[in-house]
Amino acid sequence: MSRLRGRGAGLALLAVVVSLVVVWTVLGRLSPTLVPLPSGDPANGVTISNGIDSATVTIVYERPDGTTEKLVDLTSGQHAVLDSIFTERDGLCRTGRLVALTAEGAELDELYLVCRGRSWTVQTP
Repeated sequence: MSRLRGRGAGLALLAVVVSLVVVWTVLGRLSPTLVPLPSGDPANGVTISNGIDSATVTIVYERPDGTTEKLVDLTSGQHAVLDSIFTERDGLCRTGRLVALTAEGAELDELYLVCRGRSWTVQTP
């Protein structure tokens, strides 16, 4: 009799594990997939943190001629290491600036010295 009880408990445990795997799989398919944030080499890039509570900011690189390149969206508290702006470029710094924009496109903050190894925390003025 105890052998049957042990077997029943094992089957019940197996059923629970299978159920959890099915639920986890279904929930994984329902939730939106997050695009991984850039994670370059901090020594060869700029580490940017969003220090604004409850705001998502868009980081763009603005060239001296005024053209911009969107780099990343950061939610509150997120950070990213951006080294792509230095790819195939010599020197420690880039001319131009990094700009943090609101969802509506308003400028929040900026970083003028865009140099390798820098850290920047976006804050409201």
